[in-house]
Amino acid sequence: MILLSVIGPLVAFSGFSPAWYLLPGVILIFFTALGSFKISMSFYFDVFSKIDSNDKIVLTFDDGPDENVTPRLLEVLKKNDVKAVFFFIGHKAEKLPALVKQAFDEGHIIGNHSWCHKNTYGFYTARMVASDLEKAGEVIKNITGVKPKFFRPPFGVTNPNMKIALKKLKLLPVGWSLRSLDTVNHDTPKLKKRISKVKAGDIVLFHDRVESIDLVTDDFIQYCRQQQLGFARLDEALNVNAYD
Repeated sequence: MILLSVIGPLVAFSGFSPAWYLLPGVILIFFTALGSFKISMSFYFDVFSKIDSNDKIVLTFDDGPDENVTPRLLEVLKKNDVKAVFFFIGHKAEKLPALVKQAFDEGHIIGNHSWCHKNTYGFYTARMVASDLEKAGEVIKNITGVKPKFFRPPFGVTNPNMKIALKKLKLLPVGWSLRSLDTVNHDTPKLKKRISKVKAGDIVLFHDRVESIDLVTDDFIQYCRQQQLGFARLDEALNVNAYD
């Protein structure tokens, strides 16, 4: 409305093209799209994208479990005594329950990363999102005995329908403040350079479906410790329960 009140006189008295009336709509579309795809903006609902810490960070891994990568990653984390968050996809978890149970038993947090993780997830209705998340949560509960409260949206996309579903299921959305881009950046030196930007309070996003992520994670842990950065469990850092 403010933009229209400014643009109106310009069009009427200054010879500006009527096309300027489209400007508010263009701006609205831009910020709506930006808010949907940039999860740290908390555009549609509050998202945990950082922790309050002067000397710790949180490691998170999406898209698992993977029968080849996840076991090697768990070995690296165990060797370094680091706890992480695994945002598992429901249908993968159902096929590899032993890996889900191992991660849980070794002290890692298991989060909900949807049942299907389809490219069209951003177009789901609120009912479809709720049904999908409930299905994934039940699979994880059947394996671990507890239902996850932490949820990470597929692709980090948020929208009003997701807000309705999360409120209904009382899930806590988690984003990130440092994205490794490990799924698209397969040049190890470039990947290491990107994640070397880590700072206290960051929630770092990796994927345990990337073939070399165990080696990258091992090097990253050593780098963080050289920078005097430790590793926190997300639930302890946020002082909230990770499970129902």
